[in-house]
Amino acid sequence: MTTRLTRREMMAGASALGLAGAAGLPGEAAAQARTSINVRIDRELANFDPAFRSGPWDANVMRSVYQRLLKQKPNSAELEPDAAAEVTQSSPTTVDFRLKPGQMFTDGFGAMTAEDVKFSFERIGLPPAAGGTPSTYRGDWVNLDRVEVTGELTGRIVLKAPRANLLDIAVADGSGCIVSKKAVEAGGSGYATKPVGSGPFTLTGYERQRGAVLKRNPTYAGPRPAFEEIVIRTISDPRTTDLALRSGEIDFAILSPSVAEPLRSVQGLSVTEQPSIAYVWMGMNVEKGPLQDVRVRRAIRLALDVDQMLAAGYAGKAPRLNTLLPPQIFGHWSEAPVYRRNVAEARKLLAEAGQTNLRFRLTILNQPAFQSMALVAQALLREVGIAIDVDTQEGGTYWSAGEGETGKNLDLFLLRFNGKHDPNFIMQWFRSTQIGTWNWQRWNSPAFDKLFDEAAGELDRAKRRQMAIDAQKLMDESAAFVWLTNEVNMLVHRSWLKPSALPGWLDWQYDNFTAA
Repeated sequence: MTTRLTRREMMAGASALGLAGAAGLPGEAAAQARTSINVRIDRELANFDPAFRSGPWDANVMRSVYQRLLKQKPNSAELEPDAAAEVTQSSPTTVDFRLKPGQMFTDGFGAMTAEDVKFSFERIGLPPAAGGTPSTYRGDWVNLDRVEVTGELTGRIVLKAPRANLLDIAVADGSGCIVSKKAVEAGGSGYATKPVGSGPFTLTGYERQRGAVLKRNPTYAGPRPAFEEIVIRTISDPRTTDLALRSGEIDFAILSPSVAEPLRSVQGLSVTEQPSIAYVWMGMNVEKGPLQDVRVRRAIRLALDVDQMLAAGYAGKAPRLNTLLPPQIFGHWSEAPVYRRNVAEARKLLAEAGQTNLRFRLTILNQPAFQSMALVAQALLREVGIAIDVDTQEGGTYWSAGEGETGKNLDLFLLRFNGKHDPNFIMQWFRSTQIGTWNWQRWNSPAFDKLFDEAAGELDRAKRRQMAIDAQKLMDESAAFVWLTNEVNMLVHRSWLKPSALPGWLDWQYDNFTAA
């Protein structure tokens, strides 16, 4: 769905917020004059209830409306206290916490207590009461047994088994947002778009397909955000975004290299490159016909030229990825092999496998980068005797292509997943239990599953790092994956604005946006 905001609509919104007069001011004067900024997102906001959020765009708003026990430092994945005065891992399966006193929920719902923490975590991590709807993010709280309330401001998280990434994936992320029990129970179904939090901002406006408005929370007990208001505008069309940046109607956006590069010449705008923690690869269905033979899969891997594909898909701006975990992620395999194109060896492997005149379907999402890379792959594979039919699909059809029985029909595909700052979060989609869901390769490795399970509960970081590397080695041996890139984020923003996010730029920190 494309949302187009005309210049008149954009300026009307700016005028209503008192922004129009500041748009033309230079540098430091503009920064000092602005009490509000406009940021662009490319997906629709839908649900601000932590248990039922629809994706990272909702979560970015949530982390500014709610508090968590712990949060990430500005522009970092390192954790620091938020609602908690203290968080202590007292045993491999217990985490004790003590809240800071006097943290107030908005809308008259009173002070945060340990009972609110218990309610928030258990409504996501435990089965709902009879007739209730389970949280779509229950997996974030895997191994949760219960949350004990030991005092008005103290409690204990009790696990059924050790969990290495408990703090990063559950406590300090979207599923760790602390809601008011009274507010959720009073709000009913309307709570999804009228959240009550204790964080740095409140949600004062929301309109489907258009965006939301965050306003500084005067009762927030933490550091005061730099801006009084942040206007979040949903604009899916890159060309509309380009025009809005040029005219001063929006102040921040993340764009593809091809759209962002021409904006370098626009006075007052800064364009910077930031590595992503998304990961893109070509996968192969190991259960399908000739692709069952590892020699065929290795031949395909050697027939491709990853650098050529990236030059076509990302204008040479995206870094090459040689293994599952990007360099910023704990457990990255820095010594992973870098496969270079070798036509002679590819033909030799096909001959050994007794395969000639092969033909495969390459399924891709209808996006320019994927289309460009697919055409390059098609030409490269033709040179070793493999014909490729490119099947370009729209989002709804594409994202269900690997599900259930339908997934058995896949041959080759280009796929992109978003990451988190944890190896198990990224590795989970390739377990055998994900066959028919997100493991489109249909790769079944008991050894990989075992390493995943062991790493999930391993609290020794050195041991856990090695388990993650060993798991990536198994993926490499399978030759079911041709790793392409962890992409690049092109940040385009006013020169006087300093945006903030976790490394990878999927998780934005609205409360840490400041004047440069």
